[in-house]
This record gives sequence, C-alpha cells and structure tokens, in this order.
Amino acid sequence: MMQYKFVKWALATIFCISNLVLYAQNLPLASPKCEYSQIVGLTKISIQYSRPSVKGRKIWGKLVPYDVTWRTGANEATVITFLDDVWLNDLRIAAGSYALYTIPHKRGEWDVILNKNSRSWGTTGFRPEDNVLSIKARRRKVPFTETFSISIENITRTTALLVMTWEKISVSVPIRVEVDEKVNKNITEAIKTAGDNWIVYANSAEYCLRNNIRLGEAKQWIDRALALKPNSFFPHWLKADYAALQGNFKEAIVSAEEALRLGIVESGSNFLYKQEIEKSIALWRSKIN
Repeated sequence: MMQYKFVKWALATIFCISNLVLYAQNLPLASPKCEYSQIVGLTKISIQYSRPSVKGRKIWGKLVPYDVTWRTGANEATVITFLDDVWLNDLRIAAGSYALYTIPHKRGEWDVILNKNSRSWGTTGFRPEDNVLSIKARRRKVPFTETFSISIENITRTTALLVMTWEKISVSVPIRVEVDEKVNKNITEAIKTAGDNWIVYANSAEYCLRNNIRLGEAKQWIDRALALKPNSFFPHWLKADYAALQGNFKEAIVSAEEALRLGIVESGSNFLYKQEIEKSIALWRSKIN
C-alpha cells in the first residue's frame, strides 16, 4: 500500500511539473534583461544584465547595502565580455567573459570586480579567490535615473568609459583598447593584396594621415590611388591633406581645388565634402598670406 501511494505521488509530481513546463507563461520581468554591445576601436565589448527600477524605494544603503558585494543589476550575475584583451584602469584583462560585481560605499570610490565565474545567480557563486580584477572606481552624483543602466560612453579611437548609473549615483571605469598594432597589420595585409583596387590605397593613406603614422608609405599609397583613379576627388583630397601636413600649403590648395572640382562633377551641388574642403582651402590660404 505504501509503495502504491509513493508511485501515485511521484506520478502526480511529474504531471504537475510537466504542466508547469507546458503552460509556462511569457510574462514581463520586473527587471528586464538587456543585451548591450559597443565597439571601441576594433574591440567589441558586450554586456548582459538585468535592469531593476527604483519604484519609489530607497536604493543605496537599503535595497543595495553599502560595503557588500552587489550583483550590479538583478537576477543572474551581470556578465561583461571582451573579444580582445583590454585595459581597465591600466590593468590588462584577457579576452573573455567575466561576472561584473561592485561593492558600493557610502563615501568615496566604489570597488569594481571582475570574477571568472560568469555563470552564477546574483552573488550565489561569488568567491573572492575567482576574482581576476578588483579596482577603485570614481562615483559622482547625477540627475535621477529610474532604471539601472550600464553603457560605454566617451568613446575615442582607443578609449572609453564603462558607466553604471542608477538613482542619483553614477560610477565609471576607464577602458583602453589596442588599435594601432591591429590596424597596422590590417593595412599591411590589405596593401599586399590590393592590386589595382585604388580604394584600398586611399583608405589606408587616409587612416595614416588622420593619425599621423606611416606618412612616407601614405604618400606612396596616395600616388598609387591617383594613378589608378585620377578623376575621383578622394585621392586629390588626400594629396592636399598630406601636403598641408608637410607645411606645403600652396600645393595643398591646388590639390584641394582639384578635389573640389571633381567632387562637384561627381555629385553636383550636393557634394558632401564641399564645405569641408572650402574651409580647409580658406585656412591654408590664411597661412600663406
């Protein structure tokens, strides 16, 4: 009889579980999930986290206690992924996925932690011995923000800020990425196989001029692009920029005027770079008068 009751109970349990799965509802979460990504330089940074809202509650020191490790969001641990090595506060972090934790403090800087266990629920799987990074991060007061937010801001070619904002507090961490080594490698490989593709030479030269690197090679690539595509404004505009960088403003003006003429021939009065070229011509003229 006891065995029969046990089997009956087990079958009922299986039936209930099956029905829960079968009739699982798709309902909005109190703290919606967010998948956020941003490319800095050539490095993709992705963040997966849940976004709680204030909802009239006292956040700091109550809902989120001070001096205690916080999941930095809600539900599962917040996970940040770097596709390449990066630097946070000038400390190198290997490419990979990490749980992102913080320790809020009532005064002064917060602790920001990256932990190699990125598959935990909140802080359940958090162990300090799994930390790969623990740094101090500047906090500041900001206008009220209802919903917790993590973003990548103030983006430059090689740097950005990881910003976490909720209620009236924002915390930021400087990020730095490697760009020049990758770009130089990409340019070198592209030039090797460019053949008669003038745009590869032009794009490579334009990047070098903009960042003041490999200028001798850039001049060769401009000449090559001009030989392959003499009737396009772009190589002439690059030639003008190169001349200006060398202080040859008269030559820069001649090349810029030709770029302007060809651009208008190509695109008419709606030529996209018309005002930019005219401004440069005016500036260079002021330097030789």
